[in-house]
Amino acid sequence: MKKEVLALSLMAAAAAAHAQSSVTLYGRIDNGFQYENGTPGGHSYQAESGDWGCSWFGLQGAEDLGGGTKAVFQLEGQLNTFTGASEGNLFGRHATVGVTNDYAGLFKLGNLGAGELSQDSWGTDPQLMQRYAISTLVRGRNWASANNGAEYDSPVWGGLAFKGQYALTNNTSWNSAPVNAAGVPTGQGRTDAVEAIYTGGAGDFRVIYDEVRGADGTFNNVYSASRSILAGGTFVLGPVKFYGGYQHLSAPNATDASVGVTAASQPDGIAAPTTVDHEWVGVQWQINAAASVTGAVFHANANNGNGNATLYTLAATYNLSKRTFVYTEAGYVHNSSTSNINLGNGPYGNNNYDPATNTSSNGNPDYGHSQVGVFAGIMTSF
Repeated sequence: MKKEVLALSLMAAAAAAHAQSSVTLYGRIDNGFQYENGTPGGHSYQAESGDWGCSWFGLQGAEDLGGGTKAVFQLEGQLNTFTGASEGNLFGRHATVGVTNDYAGLFKLGNLGAGELSQDSWGTDPQLMQRYAISTLVRGRNWASANNGAEYDSPVWGGLAFKGQYALTNNTSWNSAPVNAAGVPTGQGRTDAVEAIYTGGAGDFRVIYDEVRGADGTFNNVYSASRSILAGGTFVLGPVKFYGGYQHLSAPNATDASVGVTAASQPDGIAAPTTVDHEWVGVQWQINAAASVTGAVFHANANNGNGNATLYTLAATYNLSKRTFVYTEAGYVHNSSTSNINLGNGPYGNNNYDPATNTSSNGNPDYGHSQVGVFAGIMTSF
């Protein structure tokens, strides 16, 4: 019954969109298959929704308030389109309302969700935040999200634009998350971010600084609750687009306990990292109007004995129409002897694989081991 009510609500929203012409129902669907080796227990074949980019649906609209000012809103949720299940809250990606003006910019309030500014790093990523891309070697850090927030986007002045965000915890403690029944903070702490983007000539350049605090209000996990400074850009020369960038992560409060590991589960002399340096380069070749090929290399170094890893990627897309394309990407991650980063943004720590139950708490390979993966699929939007 609940599913029927939701379907009727979406149909009514679509009808309203057509009638008002100021509301749009939109979305995209990405389904494919992947193969990866080096995972705990061996290799895996999987049907995946979202290897190129996650599937979503949403509503957005605007109301003219006069004087060049509009009220705007956006509601967007993520789906697993192989199972039909919602990924997280119904409108977990975006749920905002605000006002916009061509001369004053945009101000909005609500669940910023996937609009957290670290996710704007896709603009410097040769692989556009596919599964094997800018987030892999930093274990998903660039997929940060933020709720209870406010954002301001400036107009573009001579090719230069700015963004700023601030998200509250809704807790009596300014930086830490709300507490559970036992009085323990749970979830994510306060977040904030700023970004500057310059576009001109044949390229663009952006700088993003963002902070994501842990549940206790500190920077206690370099891969999820840390400070990040990122700079990168692109340059177009004929049919070729060049990418390059650098990111530094810092979590001075990180300990083995705060990242959920023990000294006994780590290689000798290894402790939770408090800094990571990450750099990348890539090239996209637009073969013709329909086809493109992209190659990129990413490298990351973590301190406290955690070594380094290098990710090599090669991807291709082919447009079947303006709204639909097919894609494929291959990735190879090479870990040094004390690194165990996987291809799928897995958390920090030993994979603790149990052969008796064929289970592990994550998909990390053994320390010093590599992984190879490939996926292919189709994406359509509406």
